Amino acid sequence: MQWIVKYLTSSIGKKQIMGCTGAFLALFILGHMCGNFQLLNFDQASAQASYNAYTEFLTGFNPLHFPVKLIYLVELVLVGAFALHIFLAVTLKIENKKARGGIEYEVSARKGKKTFATFTMIWSGLFIVGFLIQHLMMLKFGEHYLYMNAEGEIVRDMWLTTIQMFANPAWAAFYVVSMFVIGMHLFHAISSAFQTMGIAHQKWTPIIDVCGIIYSVVVALGFGITAIAAFYLANQPGTQALIEKSRALQPQYEQQLKEKAAAKTSFVIPSVGTVEVSFNA
Repeated sequence: MQWIVKYLTSSIGKKQIMGCTGAFLALFILGHMCGNFQLLNFDQASAQASYNAYTEFLTGFNPLHFPVKLIYLVELVLVGAFALHIFLAVTLKIENKKARGGIEYEVSARKGKKTFATFTMIWSGLFIVGFLIQHLMMLKFGEHYLYMNAEGEIVRDMWLTTIQMFANPAWAAFYVVSMFVIGMHLFHAISSAFQTMGIAHQKWTPIIDVCGIIYSVVVALGFGITAIAAFYLANQPGTQALIEKSRALQPQYEQQLKEKAAAKTSFVIPSVGTVEVSFNA
């Protein structure tokens, strides 16, 4: 047990845990980007149907029948991994600075010199934190559009919420720039994670670096392209027509909520048996 505490409090232990949480988050980012590719569908009605079906699947998926929705557990794990990653990054930065007496090194043993991505690693990470908070606030607490799914149930239209988030050209531009920052952060993070895990070899390190570059470029371009496509779609007449259709569903949605509330509060008195009575003429 003592060795676990020693490992968790050591510099190498913190770096390796930070690398593992970073790898987990990197995989999530890739999956999130693939899901967002549905925004590239320029047939608004088709995109609306597929994207809302996708989000309903994610929020309703619970194969093990947990008492709470699986999506909440996934979000909890993601928040925990992200918080731990940030905490360790800031802690290691402070510890390294104290160990050097506040003096920054101008060279690194591996590269021979500090790259711009290396120098700004902590700052790009903190920028990403602020960006994600703002991004999630806009999605979770943004305008509430409505959509009638294939089952005839009125649900939140996450496609319209996402598309309309990019309707503002200033936010769309900021989002694209933010993807460049995230890509830069990922590029250095991937190579650093492998090095921290001890996977540093004259033969494999250049391949890892190339894969890191490809991954970071694909992620940055993937998210950036979907943002541009969403900006375009948000300003099309067809999308505006869907917004009006969404608003027209409000009375039905309110009725649906009342019916659900009534169903929750209603109860049935259980039968305690029957009594047969016969009459003889």
